[in-house]
Amino acid sequence: MKNEAKDADMTHPSDTPLFLASNHLSRRTHDILKERLEEDSSALPRTLSPTAFAVLERLVTVLLPQEEILGQQTLNLALRVDMALSGPRDGWRFAELPSDIQAWEQALLTLNDLSISQFERPFPQLEDSAVEAFLDGMGEGKVGLHTPDRLQPPQMQKWSLDLRADVIECFLADPRVQDRLGMSANLNGGDERFQGFETVQANEREDFEPITKICSAA
Repeated sequence: MKNEAKDADMTHPSDTPLFLASNHLSRRTHDILKERLEEDSSALPRTLSPTAFAVLERLVTVLLPQEEILGQQTLNLALRVDMALSGPRDGWRFAELPSDIQAWEQALLTLNDLSISQFERPFPQLEDSAVEAFLDGMGEGKVGLHTPDRLQPPQMQKWSLDLRADVIECFLADPRVQDRLGMSANLNGGDERFQGFETVQANEREDFEPITKICSAA
């Protein structure tokens, strides 16, 4: 596939990214990526409690602003994370934390409790600056509670690493994001044969690779 992406809309990502039609993409990978285009259409949270999910929704808007890459057609990242938590998972976790679902539920409720105690309103109602302060505080090990079913500061610090990793992973897994960023790692074969890449020099791309559509600010 040539660089048809050059003529794509620069304001919003395509509903069906052009690279999905490439014969360098296996049918199995194609079907998985195509399914991700519809994940937000009718799904509802199924892992986290309503309160915890609402906190996560507020967190991700500050943690990973999507508009620069996706315009107004942003992903429901909180829902993507909730779906990922339902499994299967990779089986890895910090020893200081409970199982993934428990850790996420307790961490998000910890933030909500702290918001109520400090600002007298739930976390989803906080301004961006307050959310940013919580994110910074977690990274510094200064945010947490010493109460049952809540996470202490060292645990929140560990969990904040999982938060960032899972949110970024769910974002980059979407084909619209891959299209906008010119990611081509999936284009390494087809159903008949492994095709791979021949051009491996820095700053050079194969003809079939999508191009990056994000322009740096002047």
